[in-house]
Amino acid sequence: MFFTRFFAVFFLFASFGIVSSASVQKRQDTADIETVLNTLKGSTDTILPQITSTGQAGNASDANVTPLINDLTTALNTASSSLTALQTSSRKSRRQSDDDIANLVAGIVTDITNALDTLLGDAAAIPELGSLLGGVDVALDQVLVGLETLLAGVLTLVANLLVDVAGLLKSLALGLTLASLGL
Repeated sequence: MFFTRFFAVFFLFASFGIVSSASVQKRQDTADIETVLNTLKGSTDTILPQITSTGQAGNASDANVTPLINDLTTALNTASSSLTALQTSSRKSRRQSDDDIANLVAGIVTDITNALDTLLGDAAAIPELGSLLGGVDVALDQVLVGLETLLAGVLTLVANLLVDVAGLLKSLALGLTLASLGL
């Protein structure tokens, strides 16, 4: 009889421990995703102003644009790898954290699009621009795919925030990104 009561109490506490451990893991999953995206934002915040400055100055060339776009592609690839390393969560995410992540991603995509758009005026001076933008498109698409894998449905939120940017994405020929966003 004592053993039955002990077992019942033990089972009750073990159940609470599992539930609370699961909720901590759920919050951690979102926090890990935000950390990856904030790191990406930090990288893009140093690269994109340089691209914008070069594009606005009208002196863009393969020599000064290629390293910057390669840095951008590397930052996106690093974020994609980091997202892939995170385990897929079967959690029911809080709507607020998904909204925050969607806003962060939409801001990153908008910043990238606006910076790259400044280069289109000098496209003739940058023969490699098409292939460079293709690399950015693939890398950005991989970030979005990784994000959708971790937080199903978040790309719908991101796409809703990027409706105004869809035209720029199209003019930059970022077709994979447009397709992932459903724009």
